[in-house]
Amino acid sequence: MDDQQTNGLITISSADAMTYTLEVAGVGARSYAFVIDWHIRLLLAVVWIYLAVFLFFDTSVFATLFQEESDHTAALWVIFFPAVVVYFFYHPILETVMHGSTPGKRIAGVSLITLEGHVPGIGSILIRNIFRLVDSLPGVYTIGLLFVIFTRTHVRIGDLAAGTVLIYSEKTGKHGLPAVTDKALNSGLTAENQDLLLELLERWDQLTKSQRVRLGQRFLKKIDHDLNTDDPHRLKSHLLKLTAK
Repeated sequence: MDDQQTNGLITISSADAMTYTLEVAGVGARSYAFVIDWHIRLLLAVVWIYLAVFLFFDTSVFATLFQEESDHTAALWVIFFPAVVVYFFYHPILETVMHGSTPGKRIAGVSLITLEGHVPGIGSILIRNIFRLVDSLPGVYTIGLLFVIFTRTHVRIGDLAAGTVLIYSEKTGKHGLPAVTDKALNSGLTAENQDLLLELLERWDQLTKSQRVRLGQRFLKKIDHDLNTDDPHRLKSHLLKLTAK
């Protein structure tokens, strides 16, 4: 697959001869999502610290926790290590589990994809988050913000290294053609039904709403016994939402 990049947009041409134009999220949406996620992970870390103290230790442990003569190594590990893990691994864990998203990204209406238009794998997500150390230099994400402002597709160094881009999921449609195609082609459809789906999607823009509903419902009925995915109802939900557009 290859892609063409213009200011604020990325056009992806897939191997199945379909083309998708996606709107890239700018510095405002990125910052909004990051601030929300930062508050969430900070809150989770602080909540764990207080819960750990009240559940496993006497509250007086705080009074002597950092005194030189005190020996609270175990307490320090129990109280602070999980909080550190939550704070620093929040993004890679949730972006993996939520398929390129986080609570902050969902609220901001953005999501992470590869330059080929797919959900990024764990390798790309780890690379992207490791480079946060570079993007955050010398403070308050200065380098990252400069790259987002001055690159055509508003990407930071972590995105360049991982081959990812942040798009407006609400504007491009998180149930749009790339997402539906990926889910369908990896869900156990027969070759015949895969070809039928690709043909349907290729004609999608030329169909009226009533035609979309009729053909979409007919296709869903046809593949009803063809799915062997772990979550067939989710795939069908995506397809149903697509037919309603």
